Formats: sequence, C-alpha cells, structure tokens
Amino acid sequence: MRHDDPTSDRGAGPFASLYDRARESLLTVDTTETTVETSAGQTAVLQAGDPTAPPLVVLQGGNVTAPVTLAWVQRLADEYRLLAPETPGEPARTRTEPPASYGRWVTDVFDGLCIDRAPAVGISHGGGVLLEAAAHAPDRIAAAALVVPAGFGVSPSLSLARVVGLSLLYRLRPSERVLDAALSPLFTESVDGVAPVVRETVATALRTADLRAEFPGPEGPQALARFDAPTLVAGAGRDPFFPAAWLHERAGEYLPGATHRTLARERHFLSPTGQASVVSQCRSLLRDVS
Repeated sequence: MRHDDPTSDRGAGPFASLYDRARESLLTVDTTETTVETSAGQTAVLQAGDPTAPPLVVLQGGNVTAPVTLAWVQRLADEYRLLAPETPGEPARTRTEPPASYGRWVTDVFDGLCIDRAPAVGISHGGGVLLEAAAHAPDRIAAAALVVPAGFGVSPSLSLARVVGLSLLYRLRPSERVLDAALSPLFTESVDGVAPVVRETVATALRTADLRAEFPGPEGPQALARFDAPTLVAGAGRDPFFPAAWLHERAGEYLPGATHRTLARERHFLSPTGQASVVSQCRSLLRDVS
C-alpha cells in the first residue's frame, strides 16, 4: 500500500498512532493525505481512488478516526475519489475543538478542495454534520447518504441508557470486562471479532474524549426546507442510539423525499455484511447524480 503523508510532522494527540494503525490495517486502497484551511483551522483530508474520478466526501463517525470511517465505504474508490476530512473535535491525529458551525466547516472543506458541488456520505456523527451542511449550503450537496445517522435526535431507550451507564463506568474504572459490556450493544459482531485498532480507538475515546451532551444536526425540519437532493437514510434495526424504526419516522419529518433502508440485524457499528450492503445502497443513490 502506498501512503503519501505530507502532514506526518504534526503534533501527536492520543489518537495519532491509532490513526496510523487504522490506515495501515483497515484500508486496502492506496491513500494520500492533504490539508485545507477552514474556519476551524487546518483540516487533514484522507484521499483514496482515482484523483480524476468524481469526488465523494465521507464524513467521520464519532469516537473513531477518519480511516475507520473510510474503511466502511472504501470499495466505492473504484468509481469515486473518496475524500475523508478529519472532523474537528473528533478523534484525530491532533487535538482540535469542534467548529462553531459544522455547516460552514464542510463548505470550507469543499472550497479548500476546489469542489463546487459533490455528494457526501455521513456515518453516525458524520450524518449530523452532513445534515448541518445541507441546511447551511443545500446547493453544495449533490446527494446525501446518511448511515446510522445522528442529526434527528436520540431515541430514548433502555438499551441506550445501559450503553451510557457502562461507558461512564468504563471512564471511571476502566477494565476489559467493563469495556466488553459497553461495546457489546454497539457492535453487530462479537466484540472478540472486532479489529483491535477499532476496539482500542473507541476505548481511548471513552476514556479521554469530552462527554457529548448532544449530537450535531439541523435546528428542526424547517432548516432543510431548501434541500431537495437525492437522499438515502440507512438505519440499523438494533442500533441503541438511532434504531431504524424510530430513525425513519424522525427522518421522514425532515426529509420527506428520502429513500429509507433498514439493516434489520445490524447494530450501530455495522458488520462487514452491513457495510457491503451500505456500499451497494450508496451506488444506487449515486448512479443518477450528475
């Protein structure tokens, strides 16, 4: 695998080595990295695929690094130039603060990459970021694939309360046993089968990241009134954060024209089978996007 990393001399944060390990062990496509200036400071962007192919922006999930998120959809690099920016405030190679506006930050990334308009995939936290971008600059988003997305609120469920409680316990008294209990409701696969770098990344986030009181997202359905690009909402049936039935009902209020898909047996962290299904669904969404 060839890696061109012009930003390798940046100061290391707690996720620096985890970022590099994920890039090496999870990505089967060649990647390069560049940086762009944004209102939140410098943003690193991981790139994969033919530089002359149509761009597809991939917005990072919460509590994982950009390479972990990119790995979910890396098979799309056979048709698209995948661009995965590090979201400020999320696990990255350097510590950054969340931007004042995710919508403005996304448009700054587009500008820095000389992209006028492009489709985007938002996974988990990245779904909320993408929705804020669609509200801020609807003409810049050519299509939106929202995968187990934040942005529509959080389902008030007992399973979610259990995840939050165990995550707080792990933060206070970290142990492998408590970590297993906290991760089990989140991962479709058995926690024993999760890639070590993914497990360690989430564990580091639970121990060190700021506790998030809310997720990004638009300020009500009216904020997306001008956004009418093709949109996919893919939910996981057993997701403790955004269970599919709840998600589709909420998303329908915001995006009445969206296409809805349910991965019935999946949890928030999709299995390889779930990821492959999402890639297929994204191809269908993007096929007619000019």
